[in-house]
Amino acid sequence: MTEQAGTTGPAARRPPDEPVTAADVTAAGSAVRGPGGGPAEPYATVVIVNWNGAHLLPACLDGIAKQETGFAFQTWVVDNASSDGSRELLAERYPWVRVVASDRNLGFAGGNNLALRQVSTPYAVLVNNDAIPEPTWLAALLAPFAEPGGRHLGATTGKVVFLPRFLRIRLHTPTFVPGPHDSRDLGVRVSSVTVDGRETLREVLWEKLTYGAEGPAKAPYFWTRGEGELCVPIPDGGPVTLGFTWAAESRKQVTLSWDGPTGPGGGGRAELAVGPESTTVTVTVGGEAPRVDVINNVGGIVLVDGYGADRGYQQVDTGQFDQPEDVFTACGNGMAIRASLGHELGWFDDAFFLYYEDTDLSWRIRARGNAIRYVPGAVLRHIHSASSVEWSPLFVFHTDRNRLLMLTKDATATLALSAVVRYPVTTASIAVRTLRQAWQARSRPAVRPTLLRLRVIGSYLRLLPTMLRARHEFGAAATERRASLQSWLVGR
Repeated sequence: MTEQAGTTGPAARRPPDEPVTAADVTAAGSAVRGPGGGPAEPYATVVIVNWNGAHLLPACLDGIAKQETGFAFQTWVVDNASSDGSRELLAERYPWVRVVASDRNLGFAGGNNLALRQVSTPYAVLVNNDAIPEPTWLAALLAPFAEPGGRHLGATTGKVVFLPRFLRIRLHTPTFVPGPHDSRDLGVRVSSVTVDGRETLREVLWEKLTYGAEGPAKAPYFWTRGEGELCVPIPDGGPVTLGFTWAAESRKQVTLSWDGPTGPGGGGRAELAVGPESTTVTVTVGGEAPRVDVINNVGGIVLVDGYGADRGYQQVDTGQFDQPEDVFTACGNGMAIRASLGHELGWFDDAFFLYYEDTDLSWRIRARGNAIRYVPGAVLRHIHSASSVEWSPLFVFHTDRNRLLMLTKDATATLALSAVVRYPVTTASIAVRTLRQAWQARSRPAVRPTLLRLRVIGSYLRLLPTMLRARHEFGAAATERRASLQSWLVGR
């Protein structure tokens, strides 16, 4: 296992688009020397969890190898029983990486824990296999621990932006209300978005325009509101042709507009038709249209009803988050934690498997009186939902269940009971509405969402005794009251 440091080694000087070799990393790692002239002890351990991510690891690890630091660090990849040749890739192209092998998929929580429980460096740093760090990411992420007041920090978290750059498009169209059981104001139903012929529906950022993905996981669609903004990933430079496949309740016009190099006044505009039949329309956008970075996460928040959320999610990065500040939770992608504290807390909760494990750990970090600092200079570029599809059954099951587990462990009794009781009530309401709609339409009811929620309830109840014991341990060790911690919660 070769320690790495990028201040003077070849990996730091190599052009960003040129591959990094094992020799480069060895030379870079040897650049930092200890008091006796030998290699310095590693200051941090970077942990990457991988499951069938052979197509993602090269960009991530090449970015790790190019880090510009004044300290040595080591890189571990936890392989969660991949079957796609990930371990062979690591052995052949990245011999400086220590592979921590698991014989089964332990998820993000358990996979990280497999490595974290062995960490002996002062700091542990987590990064997803679908993220690419900027060269100064690691040094910036760890710098606050050595600054005045740093001894009160338990963790730091950086700025995560989506990997591609985007074109901002504003949409405007007349709306309609579907019926008495669906009071939404709907615009058009979009089932495909292409960029120069390539399908990008799952990569488009819809937060400010649609009601979320609907339909089957393999063929989702989005109903838009009457007005809003979407961000479409496009390559840098040159004109692009965008294709939209859509339909609506009747024939009407859709207006699309985008900025030019001098702002909204100098941009483009297109008036397009839509009707009951699904049709595809195309729009050409000139190469001068500005490309923007969009934020994935700048630290986390928890809402007053107990839902976790990414701070700054899908906001265009205009510098509004360029100041360091304390935040309530850290993102598991791009998080550094004081290792002694991690060992004391037992790291992530293995039962969570995937999602909310970082929010739960952050809550426990804060309960011990430690701060969590957002560091704007620690930048990762992230492929959104590369490892798991957002709103898939896997996603919904773990986010729903783990939110209830987290609140049971960490929140006040009032908030936890409110969320836990509300979930089965909402499940029953969804089931009744689904049956009523199917009866009126003389069709088979869509029972899968209700069955999925019943699975969530069953899994939560099986884990409830464990979570209640963890709740007791949380309270016994905490130095800050639950009610005080919940002053960080924000309204919708």
